[in-house]
Amino acid sequence: MTDRNSDQPRQRWQLLFARRDPALRIRQAELLSEFERAFHEAGLPLAHTNALRPRPRLKFAANLPIGIELRGEILEAYFDDLVPIGKIQAATALLPEGIEVLDAREVWHGFPSAASQLRAAEYEIDVRGDGQLTDEALRGAVVRILAAPRLVGQRRRGESERRVDAGARDLRPLVEDVEVLEVDEEEHRARLRMVLRLDSSGAGRPEDVVRALDLALRPGPAVRTRLVFVDTPPIAR
Repeated sequence: MTDRNSDQPRQRWQLLFARRDPALRIRQAELLSEFERAFHEAGLPLAHTNALRPRPRLKFAANLPIGIELRGEILEAYFDDLVPIGKIQAATALLPEGIEVLDAREVWHGFPSAASQLRAAEYEIDVRGDGQLTDEALRGAVVRILAAPRLVGQRRRGESERRVDAGARDLRPLVEDVEVLEVDEEEHRARLRMVLRLDSSGAGRPEDVVRALDLALRPGPAVRTRLVFVDTPPIAR
C-alpha cells in the first residue's frame, strides 16, 4: 500500500455561516483573512496550496456582496491533520462580531466543491409603495414577470461597458422564482421572496426584479437567505 500523498490535505470541512450587522461592510477578501486568522490563533493545521506563494485552502461557495445580510453562506476549509468539531467551534468563536458559524460538518474529499454546484440564491426584500400598492396589484405584477419571455433591464455601473454589451439586457434568464410573502396595504409595504441565478453565466439582483415589476415601488435592503445548488452540499441539507 502506498503512503498518502503529502500534498493532499487530510481533512475537509464545510462551514455554514451568517454575516449580519455590524459586519455587513466586511469585504470578501477581508472575511477570508478573518477565518484564516481565527484558525491560526486556535492552532488548527490549515492546509495551503502548492503555489509559489502558498495560500490557505479556504474557499467560499459564492461571492459575498457588500452591505447585505447573508444568512446561509458556505466556506470550505482543508486541514493537514484531523481536527475535531470542538476545535472548529473554538476557532469560530474568534471571528468578528456579526460573523456567526451556524453549523460545521466534515465532508468526504470526493464530494464536488460547493462552488462548482452553485446555481442560484434565495433573497427576501422589503418594498414600499403608495396607495396603489395592493395585494392584488402586486401578485398580478409577479404573475406577469414570471410569464414574460423577456424582461428588459439596464447594465449597472461596474458591469462590462464594451460596445457589444452596453445598454439593455434581458433579466428574465436570471429570475427563477418570485413570491409575495406579505402585503400591508395600510402601511404601503410588502415583502417578496426571490430565487435568482448565481453562477458563472450571471447573477440576478433583487432590486432589478423590483424595478421590473413596473409598479411604483422603492426597494429596501435585501437579505440573502440561502444558496441553491445543483447537488446540495452536506452542510446545506
